[in-house]
Amino acid sequence: MLFDQQLEFKRLTICPKGEKDENLYWNQISNKLGLVDDLRIMSVANPGFIPVFTSSPQEINIFGSDWFTLEYLLACTSTTIRLEGSHFCNKDLDVILRKWKAGGFSNLEYLWIRSQNITNNGTKVLEMNLMDLVGNVIQTEDGSKTATINLSLGGIEVSVTPFE
Repeated sequence: MLFDQQLEFKRLTICPKGEKDENLYWNQISNKLGLVDDLRIMSVANPGFIPVFTSSPQEINIFGSDWFTLEYLLACTSTTIRLEGSHFCNKDLDVILRKWKAGGFSNLEYLWIRSQNITNNGTKVLEMNLMDLVGNVIQTEDGSKTATINLSLGGIEVSVTPFE
């Protein structure tokens, strides 16, 4: 009911427990996530509960994000996206960074993805080995933004800086 009143929320934390009505509750709020500054989803214990995003909060933090698909990420308009435990791999990173370079993710300021599938296995990301991306600064095709790429064990961090 609070969402129906168009109230804005600083932080909304959702901890799915596998209850049968979770999809119903999620469907009732998913189109109102633009009213949320910081959405946190703390793992999805129920494989039958896979949230569908119809709007994006300012920040999204998902712990246990193996259900968060590349399609969801490519459609996300959040400024900050943190995904812990995703299934994204180097090929997905290539798609994500190419979209950003082409002008996609216009609101993005910070992206952090942690996945066991992000490895230095020779799969190219932006035509480079993963380790060659460390500390690299990439630029959008229109020259309006740059992003610094950093890597950690099983993770990638992208910090965006717009030109003033």
